[in-house]
Amino acid sequence: SAASDVYKRQGVQAQKMAKISATATGYSGKIIDFEFIDNIANNQQFPFKDNQLMEFEVELKEPSLMKVNAWLWMIVCPGDDIQMHVTFKGTSYREVEFKGTPSAVALNSAIRDGRMVRINDHYKTNPLAAVVTQVPVNTYYEACQRNWKKEQEILEGVRDQVDPFAFAYIYAELEGMYLDNLFKYPFVVSDVCKKKIEECIPEGYWNVLDGYQVKNDKASLKSFAYIGWLIDYVEYRERREAYRAGKTYAGPQNMEEMYEKLAQTYDGDTRDAVLYLFLYKAIAEQQDFNVIGKLSKDYFKKYNRNKQFRKELSEMQK
Repeated sequence: SAASDVYKRQGVQAQKMAKISATATGYSGKIIDFEFIDNIANNQQFPFKDNQLMEFEVELKEPSLMKVNAWLWMIVCPGDDIQMHVTFKGTSYREVEFKGTPSAVALNSAIRDGRMVRINDHYKTNPLAAVVTQVPVNTYYEACQRNWKKEQEILEGVRDQVDPFAFAYIYAELEGMYLDNLFKYPFVVSDVCKKKIEECIPEGYWNVLDGYQVKNDKASLKSFAYIGWLIDYVEYRERREAYRAGKTYAGPQNMEEMYEKLAQTYDGDTRDAVLYLFLYKAIAEQQDFNVIGKLSKDYFKKYNRNKQFRKELSEMQK
């Protein structure tokens, strides 16, 4: 198909410069951070002065997710020229205006507008924050679905104007966040409020993801939020099965069992990405290093396809 041809072309792009120029006003902090999620070598920092021009160039092979001061998300594609003005109030980000490459303006404006939907709805992207502010389970469950639907509509409105890889990447990032929150919230509430899990499950919860299709394209699998969701989706599916069979859910008892479960559930590039993130998190959380070492060997031997994943995990275990 034409779309997959575009993917192929964009997947193997030559390195291309992307240029970012930004000004900001109203900020009470000292530093403006430009943080590239998939390549920290590209990160930039500037001391803040009202309306002072902050400019830099990065060399990119493919679209990259960037966060400005942790709050403002945007996607930068190879060859983009993006000019932006960010308005802060104190340390809180208020709004941003984009100019420059039309596709970049369209996509980043859509991402910004989607975030405003969340803000105006007082939607908490962190489930723990929602528990602390005592958002009822049903309210949060509905908010996840309502806001994700609105964000999908906003993104679909620019699909034809933007880089397909960049579109799929941010789409997966948001889907991962919303679906993971949808799945986890009842358990967070049950845990924090010491309630039985049965009392915390909203109506329709065990059917809401019927027919869900796992994504396996390169762009979606670049999103850590999405891969993280796929790890949790395995638990959702098993809990759903137990619920429908009238049984009590008994999850994996240890890291090895969880690893095996993930390896059996997924295949190909999806499995590679899921096992990489699973092991990455285990190392970051300093779980049993002997077990991690053993599982990493198995993963490298049987399932690893992405050389970068192998390099990162190997370096982390030195």
